[in-house]
Amino acid sequence: MIVHFPSGLYPFSFTMDLLCCITGNPEYALAGKYSLLGAVGMSVMAMIYGAIDFLQIDSKSKAWKTAGIHALLNVSWFIFFSSLLFYRMKHEDLACGWIYLTIMGFSTAGLFFSNYLGADLIITHRVGIDNRDEK
Repeated sequence: MIVHFPSGLYPFSFTMDLLCCITGNPEYALAGKYSLLGAVGMSVMAMIYGAIDFLQIDSKSKAWKTAGIHALLNVSWFIFFSSLLFYRMKHEDLACGWIYLTIMGFSTAGLFFSNYLGADLIITHRVGIDNRDEK
C-alpha cells in the first residue's frame, strides 16, 4: 500500500506547480514542493518493498521480465524526481519554469506507465499477494 503515496503525490505536485505557473499564486508552488518531498521520501520505502518482491520472483518467469522493466522505470523516475527536488530546494522560483514543468510532466506520464506494469504484476502474476487464503 506504500506505493499509493508516491503514485498520488507526484501527479499532485505536478498539478500544483502547473497551477502556480498559470495563476502566479506561490502557495501552489509551496504545496507542490512539499508533496514532491513526500513523494520522494515514500518512494524510498516503496523501492525497498519492491526489491523484496522482485527477489522472490522466479527469474525464468514472464513476471520477472515485467518486474525488471517496472523496477528500471521506477528507479529512473525516482532519479528524475529527486533531481528536480534537489534543484528546486536551491532555486525556489523554479516551480513556474516551463522546462521544469515539461520534465515533471513527462516523468509523471512515465510513472503512469510504470504503475500500469505494477498493477499487471499484482493482478496477472499475483506478485506480492499472500496466496495462503486461496488454498
